[in-house]
Amino acid sequence: MINHDKTIINNDMPFYNSLNAIVKTNHSLSEKEMIEKTLKNYIQGSSYNDVKKLESAFTADATLYLTVRDTFKRLTPTDYLRFFKNKKKGAYNGRIGNILSIEIHRDIATAKVEILIPERKLKLIDLFLLKKLKDDWKIISKTATRL
Repeated sequence: MINHDKTIINNDMPFYNSLNAIVKTNHSLSEKEMIEKTLKNYIQGSSYNDVKKLESAFTADATLYLTVRDTFKRLTPTDYLRFFKNKKKGAYNGRIGNILSIEIHRDIATAKVEILIPERKLKLIDLFLLKKLKDDWKIISKTATRL
């Protein structure tokens, strides 16, 4: 409680408890924002052929489970980056990405991203498994399907 003279009365526990709740909420939001940053690096990197940005979203030993030319394959990030390597960096390739959901459990998270490619009349769903490593979130696994 604040008096008219702007001093805080020390016995107002609900006020301090509400401040703690705000700090906890902001902490959760900052984790979500860090995951969104990783996912946006993935989306922007894959939409603008930016291999460095795309690579920054993954751990080096991430596993990607994808269907490539009608064959189910397990790929490394290096394999996946080859799809974008020979294209002009910064040139928009028609991919539109939207983060649909993020679920966080301590140092792991799952995320769902919709990828639209209107020119090819494609709609994809990407599912990600992310892990917090030090102070950053990275994709450790990815799979996708066409809708």
